[in-house]
Amino acid sequence: MLTPGNNFPDASFNFQDKLIHFICFGTLSFLWCGVGVKRVSVNGVNGRVLINFLIFGIAAGIALEYAQLFIPYRSFEYMDMIVNEIGGIAGLLAYFKIPTSKIGLD
Repeated sequence: MLTPGNNFPDASFNFQDKLIHFICFGTLSFLWCGVGVKRVSVNGVNGRVLINFLIFGIAAGIALEYAQLFIPYRSFEYMDMIVNEIGGIAGLLAYFKIPTSKIGLD
């Protein structure tokens, strides 16, 4: 930390990249829930929908990361996969924690 100018050591962990993965998958998961899950209940049919979204989100995070193996100038990282899953789960949890508001013309 006491090195002058641009002589900082290279960080081996890219926090900005991980933050972007977390935000993107969290937002995506949050929006998916808004489309298919009622907030009133997480059991029965809604519970199954929630589980399906969770499974699909995990599969999408893994598949998108593996797809980068075949795209030029892209890289595959296990840590990106993990952060994708954590972001997706955070989005799901946020959806059920944020209070609902009624928006309408009544």
